[in-house]
Formats: sequence, structure tokens, C-alpha cells
Amino acid sequence: MSKILIVSSVGGHLDEILVLAPALRGHEVTLVVNERCDLPAFPFRRVYRICHAERDWRVAKNFAEAARILVAEDPDILLSAGAGPVVPFALLARAFGRAKVVFVETAAAVTAPSLTGRLMYLLAHDFFYQWTPLARYFPRGKLARLVFP
Repeated sequence: MSKILIVSSVGGHLDEILVLAPALRGHEVTLVVNERCDLPAFPFRRVYRICHAERDWRVAKNFAEAARILVAEDPDILLSAGAGPVVPFALLARAFGRAKVVFVETAAAVTAPSLTGRLMYLLAHDFFYQWTPLARYFPRGKLARLVFP
């Protein structure tokens, strides 16, 4: 059983990553979201709600929140499909943690990468994109399409 920390913006990014819910069952899954939202019926071990930062001073607060959560949870895997909140977590996990960072570029990025995707490509141990036109931006990434119900 792995300890998986999912970091996500609410809305579509969270919907995308939770397509993987069947594969996550049987693991200890903790969720970090950047706003209050209705959560899906999934047995999260714990849910953290962090400050919503939009490339402003609150990103510094996200770093402090990320440090506290990473120390408390000590995940094996950090998993995300975006957006911004994952960057502080990934930077700290790569610098100080042992977590394997896995990122799935959003399905909304069809012909050009998202800003988060461009940043996470540099930080992720495993990087997945969902559309073949993105292969030229992410040569070491892997094509993997999420199938929405």
C-alpha cells in the first residue's frame, strides 16, 4: 500500500485526476485542494484545504502549507493534474522529500502546454500528456489519455 498525496485545484483538474480513483483504491490517499468544494465519494484518509494563490504573494503561503503537509504526510507519491498549487509541493518534495512526483497534463491542453505543465515537466519524475501534439513539448513525457465516464 502506497501513501499518495493528491494536490489539485478544484473543478476540472480535480475531476481529471479522480478519473484514476479505481487505481487509487487500496492505497492511503490524502487530498489537498485550494478551495472548499463538494468532494467525491472516495475514502480519503485526510483532506487539507490550502490558500488559493493566483501567482501572487499567497504562493509564499502555499510553500509554508506544502512544507507542513509534506512533513505530516510523508507521501510515497505526489500526484496531480494541476493547476498551480502543485508547484510548491513538487519543488519541496524534490528538494527535501522522498516522494515520487507524478504529473498528468490537463486534457484542456490540446495543442500547447499549460503553464503548470511546463513547470511540472521540469519537476516530475513521471510526466504524462493527453494529446499527441504535446509530444514535441514533452519529449521524455508519455502519452496517456484519461477516459472520462
